[in-house]
Order: sequence, then C-alpha cells, then structure tokens
Amino acid sequence: MVQLTFGTKQQIQFASDNEFFEALGFLSKNNGTTSIHWEHNENQGAWGSEGRIHCYQNIAIFPNYFSNAFSAGVNKIIHRINCNEYVEYIVTKHSFQFGHNQDVNAIRNTIPQQHINDFDRGLTL
Repeated sequence: MVQLTFGTKQQIQFASDNEFFEALGFLSKNNGTTSIHWEHNENQGAWGSEGRIHCYQNIAIFPNYFSNAFSAGVNKIIHRINCNEYVEYIVTKHSFQFGHNQDVNAIRNTIPQQHINDFDRGLTL
C-alpha cells in the first residue's frame, strides 16, 4: 500500500494510488517544470532543512493534489511545494534525484506494473 498523505499539516494528499503514481510521472518530466531540492536553511540561521520542489511554471498547470503545499518562490522559482516528508519519500523510495534532471527509467522501475499507465499519464500533464 502506498502512503497517500504527507506533511505535518497533511499538505499533500492523494485521493488514490492512481494519483500518487501520476504525480511521480508529472515530477519526473525533464522539461523544466520542476526541480527537487533539500535546502539547508539551518546554515543561514533558519529553523532547519526543508525538502522543496521548485516550480518554474504557473501553478495552474499543476494537479490539484499539490495545491495545499504551495508557497511563494524567489527569482526564477515561481512557487515552491514545501513538504519534507514527501521529498524524502520520493528520493528514498522512487529514485528521484536532487536537482533538475531525473532518471525517468530509474523512477519507472520503482512503479508497480499496475500503475505504469498512471505514471505515463503524469508524464503527459
């Protein structure tokens, strides 16, 4: 069974396994829409590190399951999806890499066969 709710404020919630795997496809696109980061804010006097997904496109193109996790971006980053738990989960369990480029085949290899169509649908969003 897949974890469907993430964050201390439950800011990322998927209605189904299908949505969860669709999101992995969406985030694995190497088209400049997103990048994955672990920001070490504690080095600058802030509370602590934060897992973030930087968004370089307007949030109107993002699926609704991310809508409660958006915060403002800076510079070229239009918005950020803030959720340490989710970022850690996709990096450790689904082969996501920090940065702009994802190995789609490595991520695809973590997807159960019955959800490959969901993953592929996410790639097209």
